[in-house]
Formats: sequence, C-alpha cells, structure tokens
Amino acid sequence: MPNDNIKDSILALKTGDSSAFKDAIQGELLGRAKESISTQRIVAGQTFFDEPQEIEMSDEVDDSQMKLNLEPEETPNENIQATV
Repeated sequence: MPNDNIKDSILALKTGDSSAFKDAIQGELLGRAKESISTQRIVAGQTFFDEPQEIEMSDEVDDSQMKLNLEPEETPNENIQATV
C-alpha cells in the first residue's frame, strides 16, 4: 500500500511537475532513512545489553600489584626517661 509521498510523486510525475516529484521522492527517502536509523539504534541497544559480560577472576595474586606504600616508623627525637 503506497503512502502519501509515493502517491504524491506519482501524481507529480503524471502532471509533469518535476520539482514536486523530486520533493516527494526526497521526503519518502528521508522518512525511510530515519526509520532505518531508529530501528538500528534499538537493535544495537538490545544487542549491547543482551550480551553477557564475562569477568575473568583468578585466585592468583600478582606481587607487583600488592606494593604497599607504608611510611617508615617514626623514631623519637628525645630520649624518654621514666620518672618515679
């Protein structure tokens, strides 16, 4: 079933109005392109969220990642004497 743009383009072609024919065809192509883009966005979104995400887990520990930045213990500057 032809839509309005197709009908308009056929009528314009019959009457010899090339400008109206061109506009109707461009309108139809633009509508189809927008519809296709919209559909592709939906499919891409569904594909992205439907794919299971695999997370690799390991019991092994890499020592290079376990580097701790500990400050050295402070040493007292004064001699502490016990008072009795």
